[in-house]
Amino acid sequence: AELKEKKLDSFEAIEAHDKKAKQTLIQLAQQAKPIKMEGNNIALFGLTSTGKSTMLNSLLGEKKAATGAGETTIEVSSYSGRDFILWDIPGRNDEVTYMSMQYISFFKGLTRRLILVQSTIKENSSIMKFLDAIELHYDIVVNKMDRIEEEERVEFCEQIRKEISKIGLKCVGRVFFVSAKYPAQFPDWLEMVKYLKHY
Repeated sequence: AELKEKKLDSFEAIEAHDKKAKQTLIQLAQQAKPIKMEGNNIALFGLTSTGKSTMLNSLLGEKKAATGAGETTIEVSSYSGRDFILWDIPGRNDEVTYMSMQYISFFKGLTRRLILVQSTIKENSSIMKFLDAIELHYDIVVNKMDRIEEEERVEFCEQIRKEISKIGLKCVGRVFFVSAKYPAQFPDWLEMVKYLKHY
């Protein structure tokens, strides 16, 4: 409530304006115990319209999640597939909601955390910095690669990697460049699916 009152609605804002709140948050996160979860649990984080629902449906091989322009996910939803349980995390503009013990325990209990971005790491760097601060590993999925002109793709991928390094993200595992809408177009898709199945 105090953070909301100060209009600190993201981890980056807290980091910049309230060092004490940041330390308290990290201490709370260290105390939070992972929720025990059965099976291979993978969460997808991403701002509204980064294609999370399309990604979920493509990974599951059937249309289970609602897709569309604008906000289609209002609360955390889970979808069971043959090889994994996928969790759709709402693309909130107010990130502070994720900074509760309940959410942190949930994040800790997951097998993998996928952060979806579309054109720049900055879209979701705040949640990545938060996961870095609480020492939770995550993978980055650059979606909608079909929208990048073919001759610009190599340079675009290079730019994304440079950004990761420039921002200084610490807990990044793999980086995949895909199109959830046209999975077969990009070899990283099969690579990603294989990676997600093994845990």
